[in-house]
Amino acid sequence: MLSGLSKLYKYTGDPEVFKAAENLIDSVIASSLVDHSGILTENGDQSGTTNQDQWMFKGIFFGHLGYFLADICGLNNVDVASKIQLLQKYSNFVHANAVAVWDDARAQTGGVGAWWAAPVGSQVQKYSVETLGSGIAAVLCSVRLDQLLHSLETTTA
Repeated sequence: MLSGLSKLYKYTGDPEVFKAAENLIDSVIASSLVDHSGILTENGDQSGTTNQDQWMFKGIFFGHLGYFLADICGLNNVDVASKIQLLQKYSNFVHANAVAVWDDARAQTGGVGAWWAAPVGSQVQKYSVETLGSGIAAVLCSVRLDQLLHSLETTTA
C-alpha cells in the first residue's frame, strides 16, 4: 500500500492520498503491534507461535515504508523542510526497530529472529529466511532514511 500510495501521490498530487499513507503508517505505529519500546511485534512473538506470514509482514512493512519515504523525498513539488519533517517523524520508530534487529534479534550465526524485542537467549525465538529478510528490510529502511535525511540536510546547509 505505502509504495503504491506514494506513486499515486506522485502522479496526482492529491494531498488526501499523502494523508492516507501517513494515516496508515501512524496506525501501525499506534497499534497493539508496537510494544512499549516502539518495536514492531507480532501477536505470538513472545510465545513463539507466529507463522511465516507474520514473519514476513514486518519486512514487507519496512521495505515499503522505505520506498514511500524515498519516493516522497524525490518529488520536486514537496519542499525540503516538509521532506525533512516527514523523515524525522518516523526516524525514532525506524531506528528503534533496526537497532532491535541488530542488537537483540540477531544470532551469533548471523540469522535474525522473528521477535525483534526478544531478550537475549530467548528460547522462543524462531529463525527462517523470512525472519532474516524482514530484519534486513528494517535495517535497510533505517539506512535509507539516514541517507535521505543527510542528503536533504546537506542541500539546505
